Amino acid sequence: MYKTILGKMFLLFMVEGILFAGCSNDEGTFPAGKKVNDEIYYANMFGKEVMEQFYYWNGEIESDLQTWNIETNEDPIGTVDRIKYHEGDKYIDKWTMLTDDMESFNANVGGVSTTFGWNLTIYLLNQESTQCIGVVNFVHRDTPAARAGLKRGDIIIGLNGTDLTTGNYLDLYHVPSLTVSLGRLDMENNIIVSQGKEVELTAVTTYEDPVLCDSVYEFGGKKVGYLAYSAFDLRSVDKLVEIGRHFKAEGVSELVLDLRYNGGGYVITENVLASMFAPQQAVSNQEIFERDDYNDYLTELYCKQGVSTDTRFTTEFNYPSNGVNVSTKDANIGLTKIYGLISRGSASASEALLGGLMPYMDVQLIGTSSSGKYCTGWMLGAEDAYENCPNEIRNWGIYLMVSIYKNAVGETPCMPDGLQPDVEVEDEPILPYALGDVNEPLLREALKQAGRPYDGEVVVPSTRIPSLRFRQMPPVLKPNFGKRIQFPLFK
Repeated sequence: MYKTILGKMFLLFMVEGILFAGCSNDEGTFPAGKKVNDEIYYANMFGKEVMEQFYYWNGEIESDLQTWNIETNEDPIGTVDRIKYHEGDKYIDKWTMLTDDMESFNANVGGVSTTFGWNLTIYLLNQESTQCIGVVNFVHRDTPAARAGLKRGDIIIGLNGTDLTTGNYLDLYHVPSLTVSLGRLDMENNIIVSQGKEVELTAVTTYEDPVLCDSVYEFGGKKVGYLAYSAFDLRSVDKLVEIGRHFKAEGVSELVLDLRYNGGGYVITENVLASMFAPQQAVSNQEIFERDDYNDYLTELYCKQGVSTDTRFTTEFNYPSNGVNVSTKDANIGLTKIYGLISRGSASASEALLGGLMPYMDVQLIGTSSSGKYCTGWMLGAEDAYENCPNEIRNWGIYLMVSIYKNAVGETPCMPDGLQPDVEVEDEPILPYALGDVNEPLLREALKQAGRPYDGEVVVPSTRIPSLRFRQMPPVLKPNFGKRIQFPLFK
């Protein structure tokens, strides 16, 4: 049988994770009581072993781990979902998950998926019917939705010749092709009416660029930058650094950082942005940006190895195996203030970045409360965990919560109920304002706080926005939502 030696780990350094030694197959036999097929048996073994040693709340779920019988349990994915840390019916850990398709999971988290390229909010029109509308929050560049001319504020009222309802709105994300009927907002009568227009779309497998918009606004003798960013992926790092250099060259002193649709992603990208946004002195002195709190086992191991669990500001990011090799030496913008635009769609790395910068600079939050994802996970494939991985589970993996992050003063501002806005403003994508438009409600409030005058400008009064009366349906969450991903390093 496979005998794990996961406990015999060797640490290289604690920047993004740890190095594992794997298991070896020295017997090739199974227990006499084995009642599941090879794949399920090995998946049980993998899931149980990594949770026993590395899971942040392994002590809290110890009894469940002890009763997990790897020889007879038929549903390892469901078992992980059931036993991850909860108090009664309330799940504290909403994020840990075991998967039997790690290849697709990695691709989706990296920004590559089969998609129409849109981000939508679905509203139920009234409580007496199942009829819905879908409002476009944004579309990614060079995707089917973008090529069809769809944009923020467009309203979907029908799908494949029928009304959009609670029974079919998920098809807007999960079918290969569709035809949508478009409506528009009649501001005079506060109703949604048909445009008499249909759009045909076919999903494609493509990269969704998370850099949605970057702009510079000048008023009152200063320049304010704006960056709308939807996912902390790795592919966008070079582009982000170029934007930082541009903002610096323009003399930007304050930044509106729009993370309202950003569900998280990779810690590397978070650290790159922190190095450009934090005060230059803090970066030059390599002061503490964040620190991670691990379970007793990992904490003791790191202590014995003399490895710090602190993440410090730096300017050099060299991770060739992950496609990242950049310097931010010439990209620190010199910011004095950040206006963070947030919503329930802001999670994990978004919350960590804003919280980590708070001890060093003025961070004002505008919008609605964020998600409240305050822990960090490893995306650990079975192939990474074992030197001689069983063929049956080579595409299995786990997204495992291993730590809770804290800022330099030991606080996790988003814990437990999310970051709370200093100025509350509802996101209203139904209004005819693109991201970056100075009259878009959240950006407008940020620019007002920054000193931009709005006297005499005509905007749509919020009291007339019908979507304020609509009930949002549960969002369709992408694989990167709620992710703050560190990379374990393996021998």
